[in-house]
Amino acid sequence: MKYLAFALPHLLIVALALWMYVRIRAMKQRQDALVKDLKGRHYWRINLARPAFFGRWMRLMAFEAKGVLIDDGEAFRIRGHWAKTGKAFESLVPKSGLKVEWLGNQSIKTGNIHWARLDTPKGQVLFTADTGWSAGPSREALCDIFRSAFPDYPLDEENTHDFALEKNPRSLGATVLFLGLMLFALLDSFVFSGYELTDAQLFSILRSPLTWLLASVGIAALVALCYRFFAAGRIPSRESMALALMLGAVSAGAALPVLKRVDQILAGSVSEDHAYRLSSTYRLEPIDTTQGLPPLKFPRMRDYWEQWPDGSEHRIPLMHGPLGLWQLDHAKFDPPIVAFYEKKSSKPSKH
Repeated sequence: MKYLAFALPHLLIVALALWMYVRIRAMKQRQDALVKDLKGRHYWRINLARPAFFGRWMRLMAFEAKGVLIDDGEAFRIRGHWAKTGKAFESLVPKSGLKVEWLGNQSIKTGNIHWARLDTPKGQVLFTADTGWSAGPSREALCDIFRSAFPDYPLDEENTHDFALEKNPRSLGATVLFLGLMLFALLDSFVFSGYELTDAQLFSILRSPLTWLLASVGIAALVALCYRFFAAGRIPSRESMALALMLGAVSAGAALPVLKRVDQILAGSVSEDHAYRLSSTYRLEPIDTTQGLPPLKFPRMRDYWEQWPDGSEHRIPLMHGPLGLWQLDHAKFDPPIVAFYEKKSSKPSKH
């Protein structure tokens, strides 16, 4: 039973992948059959969808039909097959009064591809160049269709090139913020701050289910808000999602350093000495158990603590702010330890 519970999700994934492969292969075969009749004619392979298709969340593909766009002289002809039913469709669109619009990659619902909208006698239809799932080739191939089939349509410069992060104020600001948070997290933790969160409290925070729940909800909300903000600033959905995920990840990494720094400021960066008892070679336990003081371990300073007997008392400088974090004050804690190791290293070694 245990092995079945482990294997069942994997079998479902394999079955889903196989179903997708068979369905897309069948769509491609129908498209190939349409192309066989087009020798000597000007046409483009396209994927299609109706506008309502992108309003659904429960779907596995970014399009609902494969077909061809054919230049018939005075009109364009669209032929294809719907993926769900396999039913053929066809529409003739006169070139006079033709209405076409570049949409691009506006939302994650539209997949990682670029789209355009065309008005037909049967209603609006969305189409994209049949280039697979990559945004770059999709944009380039759709540009080629527009230049060839719709030469009078004024393509914006941003549609003919890959998106440039540095040219959009929102994406540029996000990049600067990402680098700033990353540098702050690294430098404040390892260079500038003289306070260190105790290992016991750090492990307690990371082990708590509440920490992971709040972090997951917070990061998901932040990513969603950032994505909407970037998408509203005319940043393509792929880049919007990438920037949102980057900010979510760096915010998660910088959360603890930020909380430490805020707690230091609220506490006035003042530490107090607390009595601890050495309980083993490098482990110390708080004597006063009413304050919630964390146990301390210093395995990298084993030599220093070995000079003291078990049960000896020591004063450890800790800062405790309103946020409840216990931070070791290295400015007070380190000098005797540094002096010990300097004295030890200055002694001639015995041979």
